[in-house]
Amino acid sequence: MRVHFHTDCYCFGGSEINLLTHLGAAAHSPDIDMMFTYRSSPEYESDLRSRLPDGVTAEPLGVLDPAAVKDRVTRRLPPRLGRLVRGGIGLLGLKQFCLLWNVRRLSVELRRSRPDVLHINNGGFPGASSCNAAAIAARMRRVPAVVYVANNLAVPYRRPGRWMDYPVDRIVAGSVGMFVTASVPAGKALRTVLRLPGSRQVVIPNAAVPDGSAAPAAETRRALGIPDGTRVILVMARLEARKGHRYLLEAVARMPDRLLGDTVLLVVGDGPEREALGRQADTLGIGEKVHFLGARSDRWSLYEASDVIVLPSVANEDMPIVILDAMAAGRPVVATRIAGIPEQVVDGHTGVLVDPGDVDGLASALAEVLADDEVRTSMGTAARERYRDLFTPERFVGSYRSLYTLLLARRRGVEPTPAAAVRSRTHG
Repeated sequence: MRVHFHTDCYCFGGSEINLLTHLGAAAHSPDIDMMFTYRSSPEYESDLRSRLPDGVTAEPLGVLDPAAVKDRVTRRLPPRLGRLVRGGIGLLGLKQFCLLWNVRRLSVELRRSRPDVLHINNGGFPGASSCNAAAIAARMRRVPAVVYVANNLAVPYRRPGRWMDYPVDRIVAGSVGMFVTASVPAGKALRTVLRLPGSRQVVIPNAAVPDGSAAPAAETRRALGIPDGTRVILVMARLEARKGHRYLLEAVARMPDRLLGDTVLLVVGDGPEREALGRQADTLGIGEKVHFLGARSDRWSLYEASDVIVLPSVANEDMPIVILDAMAAGRPVVATRIAGIPEQVVDGHTGVLVDPGDVDGLASALAEVLADDEVRTSMGTAARERYRDLFTPERFVGSYRSLYTLLLARRRGVEPTPAAAVRSRTHG
């Protein structure tokens, strides 16, 4: 089976970690002939070089991203003039030009790779320009099976910018054999936006892949200057407003003094909110309790050194990998009740769920988990068992392989297993 993987993301997030799982498995599979292409960008490639599995060859493509083009044109202009120029460029049909360019480029690439399956990895929907172009080019090249993975909630047609996407969305919808989401809410949103029948969308949960690199907790804590007996809260997410870090800082500041005195918060990740979050921590009087560690490559050691993992996201999530990582590491999770997170965390059993933006609820949940060693141990054990049942890489990769086989069987006119059966197998 010839499988061509294509992705277009500006940085490494959950969707890219999932892709690495596919690439690593395909590279060591005797029945898969794999190709991997991606939109070339310096930020993406800096992460890719250090993460690419052994045996995988990555081919950068000179495809266009409308946002990157706008940034390149306006980066040296004054802010007000830059905004005017960006708006003017948009009115000139930049997105449509980029799409046509990318369709041509992907069509050439698919003619060369001649895949049985095109697997498109995308952060959400509407998709990146080259991901949509890949789907359209695959239809032109008569690729037998096209799988489009949308790793976020689809954006409805509520703004003029989305209205202009409608024709392209319809072409993409007609060019894809199966859309895949990681959670039920994301699947429902995608079916609603694209008006897909149930037979054209399946749910395949994400996976976590422990790499065995975790250092002993005591060693990691010493390296970070954390005293023995200190409770450690870990948040690992890009520092963006949608991840809800500001609510977490407020929640930590509201924790009881008897707990806060012996607790630190590790904030792992970079992003545009870094300076604002540092100022907020100082204003709340918890600056010395919050350690901003930046981007780290030793995430499994950090999980091992932590008592509880928290993800306070308020928007734009599907099935966060960090929660699955925490479950695989046997750590309880405190997270918000949005998108696919309730399909990961069993409230009161493997962790605690709160409403997004509920600072008091978040503070109470953290206090509940941190105050009782037995509760943390019980939740962590249950989390690891749930991970082993539902979110292993073997289950993840096997579900996609079954989907590829199903789509190829449909193309040959063989009566396949219904898509609903794929959903039931993959979603447990």
